[in-house]
Amino acid sequence: MNTLTRNYWSLYMDFLNDFENLKYDGYSISYLFCNFYSQVSKNPALWKQLSSEKFHKHLRSQVNEHKEIQEVFDQFMAQHRRKLQVKKENGLVAFHNDKLLRISRPTILKYFHPSRTIMLQANIRRPNQIKKRSNKKKGSNKVNLSSGNHIKKIKPPKQTVSSTQSQQNLNTDYLSDYSINTKKAVVHLQNRAREIFAAHKNHPLYQNKSFQLYFLNMIAAIVERIEQAKHFLSERPISCVIVSTTHSYINRILAVVAATKGIPSICMQHGIIASEFGYIPKIATIDAVYGNYEVKWYNQLGVPRSSIEIIGHPRFDQAFGRLTTKRSQFNRRLGLNNNKRTLLIVIRNNEDINRWRKLIQTIKKLNLNIIIKNYPSKKPHKLTKEFSFVQSTADYSIYDIFPHVDTVISYTSTVALEASIANKPVFILNRNFDGYSGYFQALGQLVKSDPKQLGEVIMKYFTDSEFKAYASRKRQKFLRIAYPDMSNSGQRLKRSVARLTRK
Repeated sequence: MNTLTRNYWSLYMDFLNDFENLKYDGYSISYLFCNFYSQVSKNPALWKQLSSEKFHKHLRSQVNEHKEIQEVFDQFMAQHRRKLQVKKENGLVAFHNDKLLRISRPTILKYFHPSRTIMLQANIRRPNQIKKRSNKKKGSNKVNLSSGNHIKKIKPPKQTVSSTQSQQNLNTDYLSDYSINTKKAVVHLQNRAREIFAAHKNHPLYQNKSFQLYFLNMIAAIVERIEQAKHFLSERPISCVIVSTTHSYINRILAVVAATKGIPSICMQHGIIASEFGYIPKIATIDAVYGNYEVKWYNQLGVPRSSIEIIGHPRFDQAFGRLTTKRSQFNRRLGLNNNKRTLLIVIRNNEDINRWRKLIQTIKKLNLNIIIKNYPSKKPHKLTKEFSFVQSTADYSIYDIFPHVDTVISYTSTVALEASIANKPVFILNRNFDGYSGYFQALGQLVKSDPKQLGEVIMKYFTDSEFKAYASRKRQKFLRIAYPDMSNSGQRLKRSVARLTRK
């Protein structure tokens, strides 16, 4: 651990301990609050202090190893976990269909029978079908810092649903249909939280008014979701819950409440572990990971191997699908030269645009087709206007693009893993951000922080056959670590669910 990460996790431990007794129905609110990193990182003054060796003097906790955080969450889960129930044959597998699940309707229908599957959504209410659980009008729980008066301030993070994941032929249920009036309990908890803030007036995080307001409003959201999860899991014959990440408070609540009812949960891996802050702690019964990298990473946290399964992700199965368009059609639509090799660059909006500009300037002499995938925007990237020989990927998805390119260059992104699975050589423009896990280290010289150096490595790949062979070996080595099982991930997920829910 470096100084920043040690201080960050020590600060987090303080938060867990200081608010541990702030409970609703036996559930500690601080353990269900999942936006700690975002609240700390968006406070520039506090984030800067974390790099100071003296910062620990402001804290009561001292975390020296990542496993210490996992250990306290293991204890938390042990308090709530009940013996797994013997499931009925007609038990339902519930997929929480948030924007990070990324398992398409056809995939779910292919491996899970519609009559034994339910798609769970969070915020969409069906008109005239809302269940009545209280004869009292449900009031707003949003508060200001001094009283229970309602104000229109910071909203809890909105959980959206992907419009591409149609629920046709699949049963759909809505957490919002299981709401009850929790206003009285929320006001009590918010007042208790204010008392805790007052008792820690000089704390580097709690004294921040924005954090106080955000946390008070999140108390209302967490309490509401606890009740919704409890009623949903009591009234539906659920045999297994599948979530995209337990670093979303709704998903974490679903996994924890499911555990209290003896219902197993599977947490899919929604992206590569580029930063440790988004993957510690582990919460679900099983974490479905991509490969050996995650197995080793979680093992270092003290997580039992039995609770980690290499399942990959069903969306990666697209890498082995049929071509949706011919290369000639692809080239014609994007204005590419059929006689040139094509290089795909994946850029996240305008992040590091100066480094990407320098990279393009370095490799332009190779006389390649160069296309840019602008993520997450669908608009042409700014650099396609600066360089006349660089084209946009238009509205093509990455799995429509991969078959028609020769090389992929990316930032530290899941797209780089997906390109490797699709048998494409990958180069990484690296950036050593706080909490970076070193995920792409196995790629050796194919990873560079300096754009000019990376450009020179790419030119060497296209001009030196021996280096091309080196790149191929490195990709294969990387995949043995990152994604060793190329069999159908949807089928592996189905087997894991069957194992957890069999009689």
